[in-house]
Amino acid sequence: MSISQDIVHFIGNLLPLYDGDQVDGVWCARSLTDGTLICPVEEMEEYEDGFVTVHWQGDPARQTLVQGVFMTSLAVAKYVEIHHMAEKAKGTREEMERLANHFTFKTGESLTFEAPDSELLEWMGKAVSKAGQTAVVEILKKLAGF
Repeated sequence: MSISQDIVHFIGNLLPLYDGDQVDGVWCARSLTDGTLICPVEEMEEYEDGFVTVHWQGDPARQTLVQGVFMTSLAVAKYVEIHHMAEKAKGTREEMERLANHFTFKTGESLTFEAPDSELLEWMGKAVSKAGQTAVVEILKKLAGF
C-alpha cells in the first residue's frame, strides 16, 4: 500500500467525521459533514510524498492536489475538537499526540502541528516584559535578516 493510500485509510477511519467510500473501485475517505471526497493519488515519482486529491463537497470538477499530511492534520484537529468538546479541552493534547503517533506508525509520515517550544515561548514572554514588544520584534527582524 502507498503512503497516499495509507493516509486516505487513516482519514477514512476518523468517524464520525469521515467514512470510507468506494469510488470507481478506489477506496476514498468521505467527509460526513460536507461530502468532500479525499482520494489517494497513484504514487508516481513526482507524487511519492503522500499527495491526495480532494474533491470539494464531492464535486469532481472542483479538485485540489494537496499533501496528505495537511488534510490529515486538519481532520485530526477537528476529530479531537469534537471528541473533547464536552470536556472543555481536558485531554486534548494527549489525544492529539496519541493520534499523531498512531498516524506516524501507520504511514511513516508526521502531522503538521507540533507543540510549540515552551522554552522559546517562555524566553519571548520574559523578553517582551523586560524590553517591550516593539524591541523584541525589532531584534527578531534583525536576526531574520529583515
